[in-house]
Amino acid sequence: MFDNSIAHIWHGKDRNLKPVKRLPRQKINELFFIDRQKALLISNTKAFIEGRKVNNVLLWGERGTGKTTLIRGLINYFESSPLRIIQVLKTDIDTIPFLYDIIYEYEDLRIIIFIDDLSFNENDQDFKALKIVMDGGIEEIPENSVIYATSNRRNLIPAISQSDNELFPEDTFQERASLIERFGLRIGFYRFSEEEYLKIVKHYAKQSGIDLTEKELFKKAHEWALVYGTSGRSAYQFVLSLRIS
Repeated sequence: MFDNSIAHIWHGKDRNLKPVKRLPRQKINELFFIDRQKALLISNTKAFIEGRKVNNVLLWGERGTGKTTLIRGLINYFESSPLRIIQVLKTDIDTIPFLYDIIYEYEDLRIIIFIDDLSFNENDQDFKALKIVMDGGIEEIPENSVIYATSNRRNLIPAISQSDNELFPEDTFQERASLIERFGLRIGFYRFSEEEYLKIVKHYAKQSGIDLTEKELFKKAHEWALVYGTSGRSAYQFVLSLRIS
């Protein structure tokens, strides 16, 4: 089934894989001001493809800074390799052991299990299922699989507040910390400066053929950023707004 598409989406309830027919077009070299993050993720992925044991990866940080796009960009970057990507929704985490059964049958492939926008609220117990999935419990995890996740939260779960009335709060802290520690590689993404934001705007505007002077473009981009921020996503959305105005 993996000959049909590089990427699939896992439907845990039905226990099946849906091939992605419209693959992402993003290219990693078009992501700006995250060179360190790109290098770390590419290095880990390259080692994984080469058959070495690597870390599970968590990309965390500011929204709109390229976390999801960077992982999607791996599809094009490693296009002619044994790499495959399977996206799993948070609601299907507890079904990943059934996905492992399929992955075991494809030893010649290297498969990233991708969980986007991962986080848990204070009363959410699903993080325990993820801990078991990442450790394997009594069942061995396929060596040709690794988990990559993105989150806006550094620690995935909110900190314990004093109002929780925990008798032994350190125990709860240890339990929650044991999840984040299963991601051996944790890569942070940070807010762009206005200068970086404007450079991204200029790039997208040039690609889109926007007919404005640089002074006019930057003035409008600055006004947009006051409302929507200076992320890469904001820069892209700003240029889209110019195209339809």
